[in-house]
Amino acid sequence: MTHILIVYGTTDGHTRKIAQVLAENLRARRCSVDIVDSAGILWRLTPEIYDGVIVAASVHVGDYQRTVARWVRTHAPMLNEMPTAFLSVCLAMLEKDPKAHEQTLQIMDRFLSRCGWHPTIAKLVAGALLYTRYGWLKRHMMKRLMAKAGGDTDTTRDFEYTDWEDLRDFTHDFATLAARRPALVPA
Repeated sequence: MTHILIVYGTTDGHTRKIAQVLAENLRARRCSVDIVDSAGILWRLTPEIYDGVIVAASVHVGDYQRTVARWVRTHAPMLNEMPTAFLSVCLAMLEKDPKAHEQTLQIMDRFLSRCGWHPTIAKLVAGALLYTRYGWLKRHMMKRLMAKAGGDTDTTRDFEYTDWEDLRDFTHDFATLAARRPALVPA
């Protein structure tokens, strides 16, 4: 059985939902999955006992959660030796302006470079507008940003933009990749 670790960081909860859906999809492919929130992660948890690792984090104010960065930086040497994936969750995926996509890629590249990690797969994933969970100030700021970008501005409801079918395809590909990893031989 293929053993996969999913480490995620979330600010408003949508990346947690993405991680849970990934876990369900991988379990449907007969993988054993551990899913861990980086904000409460046990530092003794190391990736070496897994066949593959998926890290998912969301972009907020131009960067990812610090707890995700700390864990990745700590374990980058091992992560670079195994099948891994980084999912960057960001609303900028909705923007029609190519500059927004380019900025998101630059944020992801800076993060990976700072951490010293070279994931096998790096993927941009559209997130969600969770207006009903935001405080007044954040709701107002997000509404202004969405109006400028041509997005949804009804603050009485939430909007999910994640392509769940694309993530299902991704989990199939990642499960196949992780299953090919040769077993570690104890020293």
